[in-house]
Amino acid sequence: MSFASLPPELLDAIFLPLSTNALLAVATACSAFTASADRHLYRHLALSSHASNISAVHTLAAQKNLASLVRTFSLDADPYAPDAVSQHFHVALHQALAHMEGLTSLELNIRINESWLLKDLSCGNSPTTYPHLQHFASSIIFDQNTVSFLLRAPSILSLQLSSSVAPSDIVALELPTDAIPKLTTYTGPASLLRHLSPRPLTTLLLSDDLKLDDVQYLSPSLRAPRPSPNVDVTSASPPTDVQVLSAITSAPPVLIMEALAKACPHLSCLRVMTTCAFWEAPDLSFYTHIAQTLSTLPALTAFELSGMHWESRPKSPASGLLEFGEKEWVSPPVTPRVADMDFQQDPQDHDFGISEAFLDWSV
Repeated sequence: MSFASLPPELLDAIFLPLSTNALLAVATACSAFTASADRHLYRHLALSSHASNISAVHTLAAQKNLASLVRTFSLDADPYAPDAVSQHFHVALHQALAHMEGLTSLELNIRINESWLLKDLSCGNSPTTYPHLQHFASSIIFDQNTVSFLLRAPSILSLQLSSSVAPSDIVALELPTDAIPKLTTYTGPASLLRHLSPRPLTTLLLSDDLKLDDVQYLSPSLRAPRPSPNVDVTSASPPTDVQVLSAITSAPPVLIMEALAKACPHLSCLRVMTTCAFWEAPDLSFYTHIAQTLSTLPALTAFELSGMHWESRPKSPASGLLEFGEKEWVSPPVTPRVADMDFQQDPQDHDFGISEAFLDWSV
């Protein structure tokens, strides 16, 4: 049996360890090898303006058979590069994406207002779907075009969004319950939690401001799948507990910690960055209150507050009867500032300066 007559499965296995240059040589050496070589060449694509390879988008748009081979696609387009901002390039990208129905991972770092690239090109026929897509990351604004795309990618497990919508549009924008029903990991604006809550989320890495009103959407009771005429209730994922959470908030740390402990009682890793200005230095009661709140989270193993890593230790027997695994949390070595006596005597006449606001605590 000649080498060229081997089954495609064997050729794929033989070509697997070859470098890109070797695969290119094989693809042009014999037409019988082209299909197997192309499957390796186009399976994982990472295009960027800095690598000067985004012209491959035009090849994918022109040859549907090659685009259909792509499984992971990453595009980092410099918004100032002439070849990445032309209308011709964006049209080609739109067509190429429509051919990549076998995608498992898609990352698009392009201009924020290019959400039309996610529109369906089927023109009333059977819509283009992405049944195998599990990871989607995008710098595009979250709008109706993005929602429409998510509805056609039901298997997404991980979602990363860089941009939200205007506060006035957040309430009006609606993400149907049958969109991304399997989502477990979300990275992006906290303001979108209200749209993502009825999903089995376990990991949240939130940007922008996590408000106290948004914490309610982390509760398992609110994240239970809601009835939908398009979704089989028996196959819907059950509500889960958030286990990993990273957030930025302008709310007072004590209040946000109490709210998070109630909404997410099974947290294992928690990181909170606060932008709340302290006109009075935190005292010992502040740290004690935080430690007491942390003690209500039995699964918590790691905690960081404004860059300060807290440690846990077995609870002291002097504290009373202990349960198995019970622990207490200890703040970093912090010396609380002495309160300004002049300010306490006459706070009305004190002229606040931005340098006097404690955004974090010194060690």
